[in-house]
Amino acid sequence: MDFRVYYYGARGAFNGTQPVYGPTSGIGWPMHYRYPPLFLLVFAPFAMLPLGLASAIWVLAKIGVLLCLLHAIRERLPKPAFSSSTRHAGLLISALFIAPYLIEEFRYGNAQFFVLASTIGGLLLLREGPAVAAASLGFGISIKVWPLFFIPYLAVRREWKTVAYTLCFVVFFFLLPSFYFGLSENFDLLRQWYAQESQIQLNDSEIWFPSQSLRGVLMRYLTVIDYSQVPDSNYARVNIAAMSPAAVRLLWVIVVGVIYAGFLFLAHRRRNGNGWLDHGLAFCLLPLLEPFTQKYALVVLLWPAIASAGLISNRPIRVLMYSATVLVLIQPLAPGATAQRLLQVLGLDFAAAMLLTMAFVAACLNLDRKIC
Repeated sequence: MDFRVYYYGARGAFNGTQPVYGPTSGIGWPMHYRYPPLFLLVFAPFAMLPLGLASAIWVLAKIGVLLCLLHAIRERLPKPAFSSSTRHAGLLISALFIAPYLIEEFRYGNAQFFVLASTIGGLLLLREGPAVAAASLGFGISIKVWPLFFIPYLAVRREWKTVAYTLCFVVFFFLLPSFYFGLSENFDLLRQWYAQESQIQLNDSEIWFPSQSLRGVLMRYLTVIDYSQVPDSNYARVNIAAMSPAAVRLLWVIVVGVIYAGFLFLAHRRRNGNGWLDHGLAFCLLPLLEPFTQKYALVVLLWPAIASAGLISNRPIRVLMYSATVLVLIQPLAPGATAQRLLQVLGLDFAAAMLLTMAFVAACLNLDRKIC
């Protein structure tokens, strides 16, 4: 579905038959085009191909990038000091946890996985080449804004060179489409993109799908959501209160601010470590704290899923990981669309991400110093 939005959106924008942004862009609301102008240029080679061939290359590219990522992470991941049988059990749980999200992301054809790969690549290269790491992070930020989540984190870890280079690369990548569109047109497109996304991300209304972020869960349980106004009206209401959406949004902002500040404080105290657990915790918090998180977006849990294999010897963490994996596997196995919609509304993916986050918080707080 998302690949079709990019495909028809790019074709329409380049041949002048539809606007770049707005409800009539992409394939129409709610599947309208939502990326900065740079992505149009990046996607242009795919838009020149037949849809079937383009989508096949897109998926094959993701598979190739995934294999490269797994190899790079395996080469750099600290080796756990426990038996091979325990390690294999940890890897199995990791694979079972992340597989549904990988499949969902590949099925949707979203750009999320490529942005994730760019972000992970930047973190892997922090020590080897700050400039290359910054280029990778900057490119990810220029496609989807969420990798900005890591900039304050890297700052408190005193990765000043990478932070400075990254911000410079972000400016460069945002200006790069000016060579095609012209400077004034590029700025106008950036203005339209910012106006559209700020309205979507920061207003009082809930998004049309059951978001698995903290905001989405709070909205569903604490406000009354009228699903008759969205494309799929078959979701159940689970609210236990009828608060004002504006009040719930304010509550969400406060809670997110406190949690993120606490995370930055913890990261600053642990800045001299290798960063594996801290990076994992950052990826866990990202989908929970951002405004909206669709199921496929939880593919960002790839890093913590892999890193959690090294925590499996700790019993409390093992229980959390097993519980999270069970929650992840329940939904795709639930019979019928009604049951699956209910599990989405209840927030099972949110709960699974929360359990994984708790496991990394426990590890970062040195509940068992052998694993940190």
